Amino acid sequence: MKELMKLKFFVCVAFCFLIANKSMAQGTSFFENDSIDKYIQQAIENWQIPGAAVCIVKDGKILLQKGYGVRDWKTKNKVDEQTIFPIASVTKTFTGTLFATMEAEGKISLNDLVKMWLPSFSMKDKIYETQITLTDVLSHRSGWKTFQGDFINTETNLDYSSMINLFCKQTPAYPIRTRFGYSNFGFMIAGECVKSIIGLNWNVYLNSRLLVPLKMKRTFVFEEEIINDTNKVSGHTLINDSLVVLPTHKVQPFSDGGMYASIKDLGIWMKVLLNKGSFENKNIIPESAIEKMWQSNTIIGKSKAADRELYLKTYGLGWEIFQYNNVEIMQHNGAYAGALTSLALVPKLKLGIAILTNQDNHLLHETLKWQIIDEYLQKNAPNYTLSYIERQKKRNAENKTQRKENKEEIENFSINMDFIIGTYYCDYYGKAFIKKQGNEYVLSLEHHPQLQGKFSIFKKDKLTCTYNQPMFGTVQFPFVFDNNRVKSFKLFVDGFVESDGYEFKKLK
Repeated sequence: MKELMKLKFFVCVAFCFLIANKSMAQGTSFFENDSIDKYIQQAIENWQIPGAAVCIVKDGKILLQKGYGVRDWKTKNKVDEQTIFPIASVTKTFTGTLFATMEAEGKISLNDLVKMWLPSFSMKDKIYETQITLTDVLSHRSGWKTFQGDFINTETNLDYSSMINLFCKQTPAYPIRTRFGYSNFGFMIAGECVKSIIGLNWNVYLNSRLLVPLKMKRTFVFEEEIINDTNKVSGHTLINDSLVVLPTHKVQPFSDGGMYASIKDLGIWMKVLLNKGSFENKNIIPESAIEKMWQSNTIIGKSKAADRELYLKTYGLGWEIFQYNNVEIMQHNGAYAGALTSLALVPKLKLGIAILTNQDNHLLHETLKWQIIDEYLQKNAPNYTLSYIERQKKRNAENKTQRKENKEEIENFSINMDFIIGTYYCDYYGKAFIKKQGNEYVLSLEHHPQLQGKFSIFKKDKLTCTYNQPMFGTVQFPFVFDNNRVKSFKLFVDGFVESDGYEFKKLK
């Protein structure tokens, strides 16, 4: 599973709320009279979220650590503080911390070239290959655009080395170190470097260097442990406003994502980072490493928080750094099919917030985070969840009206559908196959054996492909013809996975 994660980073970058006129009652604390419990319970009901877990750390103490709802909508098993959730790209906070720690201990310099530690690293564009450093890949400034290549590493049967080799055949979108581009592959490449730096796989070293000393026994980086655990959530999504339990996805924790953790363990993680790396009177993470990973390396740009104001956001080593109302917020979100997560630290306030959910069509992990932060900043904040839900309802109604107004008649596909049958090839993916099964035309892919797409006519030069896994969506493929022969098509998946297309040429 590649975290690939999804809604992924857009949830955070494009996050936007409508401020309601109704404010929270004056003089009533968000943490008194079970207000926060009521807020969360109402939110998971409104958003049809089966289960959630929340932890708030303040001044070195656990203020709230609790599970809500159920692990699986069908079985109704309850979420508790030890239930493990997929934390998706929150995994990057562990990877960034690990690399900053390795530098603090003299094992590496973060200015080392990737090629130094991963000799097999070979890019189509050699200028990038000879310049990209560990800091570049860990701070999303290597030149790849956001989510570039993520289709390759999502639910694939390829190993990491093969995925990286395929990905490196793609040309980066920007000159190196000129702009931010969120790259799961960058973190995957960093993870592969750990083998030659330490002599251990990323997950083995992360476990021994961080998780074991911190006694984080409910945080997992090994596939077998995750699969066999009996207290974990199932993923859920909304299809036509109905809650659906998703099939089990491939479990593949690595340096870019895929770890599972309980809310109790994330409480430990936040407390240690807010306590300058110390745990039970022992320094586990060097303070210099924490300072290094929280230094801004890349400008993301201005982003809106819950109050609709614009604030500067940058990226360190596995951490977003948000400049908000005279405080710095160190944060990261995670998203994958069936789950959304958030972890945020406000060192000046000695405040940490972790939110885990097992549904992927909501913004509770954002609304609740800002609600808590604004409470501690003593801002007169409205109920952000209700504000956003009202705005969402209005937007959906407007979109529905717009779709009716823009509805166009389907044109016949330009050629006989049987002509699309055949084998196709993409230089930086491999083979795709279109076959006729009964009366249906079905797409299958060499490196995604569980994924299929069924075609229907969209217009004269495009077909609609509906994938059997909801995460990949329903999208349109443009086809190119020459004298009633199919030359090629461009494969797309839902932007949740990747926004760019892959050109497949028909083999003769």
